[in-house]
Amino acid sequence: MAKFEGWLIKIGKQKFPHKYIAKDTYQSTPLQRTELKAYRDTQNKLHRVTSPNYKSKVTFQTIPLNLAQLRQIRELLNGGFSNSQQRKLQVTYWDDELMKYRTMTAYMPDTTYQVECISENNIKYKAIELTFIEY
Repeated sequence: MAKFEGWLIKIGKQKFPHKYIAKDTYQSTPLQRTELKAYRDTQNKLHRVTSPNYKSKVTFQTIPLNLAQLRQIRELLNGGFSNSQQRKLQVTYWDDELMKYRTMTAYMPDTTYQVECISENNIKYKAIELTFIEY
């Protein structure tokens, strides 16, 4: 088993800043199984054909952010895209099932931004949710 190095997720080669992750919201679902075929026979016994290609998902919410903090996160994310139209990127995360770091090619679904308040030179955002789903 690999040693935990004190971080949860990297986008490309950059660690996502822990200070922006609302810790009680971080969730990983490593190595999800996909059924290619599943059925019950006449004896009601379940038969499954499971794909050997497992897929992972990581999701978390940020803390409430100001404009400068969101800009820092967006620069990290935008700099990590290998295909910005598909929001495709390399994500390395702590895999709690394998107990080691694992790198996946993932996509990032649409993100919703909710403004809490604005001033002349700043925006305060409510927490945003980021999700990374393996291809």
